[in-house]
Amino acid sequence: MKDENAYPDPDADCLNAHLLGIGLEGLGGFLNERAELDRALASLEEIGDENVRSGARMLRRKLDAVEPSITMIGQVKAGKTSLVNAMMGRPGLLPADVNPWTSVVTSLHLDPDAATAESGARFRFFGEEEWQRLLDHGGRVGELAARAGADEELEKVRAQIEAMREKSRNRLGNRFELLLGQEHEYDSFDEELIERYVCLGDDFGDEAPDGTADDQQQGRFADITKSADLYMHRPEFPMKLCIRDTPGVNDTFLMREQITIRAMRDSRICVVELSAHQALSTVDMSLIRLIANIRSRDVVIFVNRVDELSDPATQITEIRDSIRATLKAHGGPTDAQIVFGSAFWALSALQGTLNRLPDESIRALLNWAEQELRTTREDESALEYVWRLSGLPALYEAVAQRICEGVGREAIDRVARSTRNLARGVQAARLTLVKTGGRLTLAMDAPALEGAFDRLEAAERARLDAALDAEIPAYHARLDR
Repeated sequence: MKDENAYPDPDADCLNAHLLGIGLEGLGGFLNERAELDRALASLEEIGDENVRSGARMLRRKLDAVEPSITMIGQVKAGKTSLVNAMMGRPGLLPADVNPWTSVVTSLHLDPDAATAESGARFRFFGEEEWQRLLDHGGRVGELAARAGADEELEKVRAQIEAMREKSRNRLGNRFELLLGQEHEYDSFDEELIERYVCLGDDFGDEAPDGTADDQQQGRFADITKSADLYMHRPEFPMKLCIRDTPGVNDTFLMREQITIRAMRDSRICVVELSAHQALSTVDMSLIRLIANIRSRDVVIFVNRVDELSDPATQITEIRDSIRATLKAHGGPTDAQIVFGSAFWALSALQGTLNRLPDESIRALLNWAEQELRTTREDESALEYVWRLSGLPALYEAVAQRICEGVGREAIDRVARSTRNLARGVQAARLTLVKTGGRLTLAMDAPALEGAFDRLEAAERARLDAALDAEIPAYHARLDR
């Protein structure tokens, strides 16, 4: 049991946010291809007619809008929320001390571009028709139970939904019907606001014990919230990413499993989080059922809390073999990539609180370091070593690989095909002019032409300067060594 004072301070700033980029270098090839394609579209925008310019602008917007999503699923109290906090570099944003805290899918939209990054939150509520369907049929889980003849389970789902509706009505009063089907938007957000819409709270009267208004209480709108979207600027990431935190699959409220299934359908990359102390126990059979039909290359298994193992170097091998055997026995994705790590170590590295690690965690860290860091890089600091041991870089590498081979590759190919069609259209128009003896004239006078060349020169000089700026620090580091 960790001393409470040893945990990273949830209110502390993320002092070492630069660590977030380690592991995502594998996206470089995809990003270079995207930039090259964007430059080609920019050229078509300059030389084409209005139709071509309109098509090129639309394709550039599609390229910029590519936002791969990573859905996080796992048991309640497996440390999933702490891992999500570490992945996005906001240690205290999602509260990890409520059991369970997540009642809806929370999508965290991370954008590195300050010029385009949105900031704020959007919370959508269930509509009346959705509520009625849940009450009549129990939703997707209820329908499956009915087909299987599991009348007892169907009644259980209905009873849970009815109790949830009644609890929400008591909390919200006459506003309950008015809120259904609506959404709330905010220009900014904090932990308290998120708890109000997403965290499961207790049953409330008209006032909280401290006399605060109902609207400020934890879980005030959680039962009727269908989805939560949080938008933030994260310059450490090389591209837009969406991380989806989902309800725990072993929660007693069956509706939350339906919510998780729905999120998985909308995401190509799935991270299944297990606890090192109970990796794929009987409780995790529900996880296997959820991921059994997902392609192995789209699944990453992250085994958290290795900081609590007494001998990680030995025990991790045993846990990995056990997971493989269990997946094979129950029809799971046997060749899914398995990553071991510790969200606790990752948060400590991000906040610069490594000096507060408890003795047991330090012993586990050193034990695991002997196994993992047999080859070290001279330019890495002790902080970066700990970050690597936390498993976050390996998890990022796995995610980057799946983006490049999956959703990213497909997005590039789609836009590239459309770009080729646009280019052929421009070429065909020019050939038609030549064959018919027409003249191709440029609607551009000399000053405009000179301005175009100046802009081209400035753009290429900027690219050269950026490339040199990226190389010079590494060159100086080599010189110093």
